[in-house]
Amino acid sequence: MLKPLSVSEISNYITKIFEAEELLKNVKIYGEVSGLSYVRGNMYFNLKDEQALMPCIMFGVSALQIKEGDQIMATGNLRYYGKMGKLNFYVTSAMPYGSGLLYQKFIELKNKLEKEGVFNVKSQDELPTIINNIGVITSKTGAVVHDIETVAHRRNPKLNIFVYPAKVQGDGAEQTIINGLKYFDKQKDIDVIIIARGGGSIEDLQPFNTEILAREIVKVSKCVISAVGHETDFTICDFASSIRTATPSVAGELVSKDIYSTLDKINNNIGKIKFLMFHLLDKNFEKLEKNLKIKNIFSQKLLLKQTKFLQNINNLSSVGSKIFAEKENQLMLFQSKLTLLNPTEILNKGWAKVYKDGHNIDSVKYIETGAQLKIELKDGIIEATAKQKTQREG
Repeated sequence: MLKPLSVSEISNYITKIFEAEELLKNVKIYGEVSGLSYVRGNMYFNLKDEQALMPCIMFGVSALQIKEGDQIMATGNLRYYGKMGKLNFYVTSAMPYGSGLLYQKFIELKNKLEKEGVFNVKSQDELPTIINNIGVITSKTGAVVHDIETVAHRRNPKLNIFVYPAKVQGDGAEQTIINGLKYFDKQKDIDVIIIARGGGSIEDLQPFNTEILAREIVKVSKCVISAVGHETDFTICDFASSIRTATPSVAGELVSKDIYSTLDKINNNIGKIKFLMFHLLDKNFEKLEKNLKIKNIFSQKLLLKQTKFLQNINNLSSVGSKIFAEKENQLMLFQSKLTLLNPTEILNKGWAKVYKDGHNIDSVKYIETGAQLKIELKDGIIEATAKQKTQREG
């Protein structure tokens, strides 16, 4: 029978076993980080899975290297700490593992494609204004198609939804999604394409986080809507597509216009148009009545003005006729006087005009004996020589 051992003795024995066992050195253990704390530059945490938990210590690390809930692969040595009666895993290095590693690859691919401008090829304004035919790429089983159809047909029963059956998880899923894109892109009557699947882990969503799928999406000429996972899930497919929706149901709502609310709006607008039309007619009728009254008043005033104007014209005509007659009589008197004073008329009565050196002579005092004279009668001129002159006294 073995002798009884003290706590220290059995603790030292266990410690020596762990130190001597090579298989417990540089061990790699993966699990989820929990109970994370930092003390003076050292990190204390647990690695756990569904059935077990391992206390871990890591010396001299940054608080940003590992976060609560990370899936990591830790490398280090297992040691037994006798004073606390506790087995610890002394971690020398750690790296993302499982979901953590996939997330890291997702970020790296996203940054790469973003720098290349792949995500800028599509425009967020590509959603057609009129949508009649929708192409959906998803699994032929599951609730995704039902969700999209239920939401879309509730809002617009006339929409046509065509499904391309594709794998959305596992090997070969990526290629079937690409085949669906190429198929719908060739169909001229398809207005918009939806890539859809329900939620899942980052491992389940891997077919939507590949570079080749992203590059094929941006080649599509039609609007592509990504409806992958839940609201908190983001994939490379989301960034490469024209539009990202939180869920397949939201995608169904986005591509379907609510025709019932549209009809309500149309009816409301028709009612408003009728009201405005009748209001405008009433207003114009009142204006017309007012204008007719003004026109009648104006017509009466115009008639009075016209009558008065005609009276004035008649008065002016009478006055003008009277004045014209008076002036005509005066003219006849002047004409008679002018006729009497006309030199030619005097000549017709037997009188004559005498000229000397081109000047009219009205007195004998301007004529000397022997002067050459011209005598103008009514029907001609006589040249004569003055032989004698007799001047009357008076």
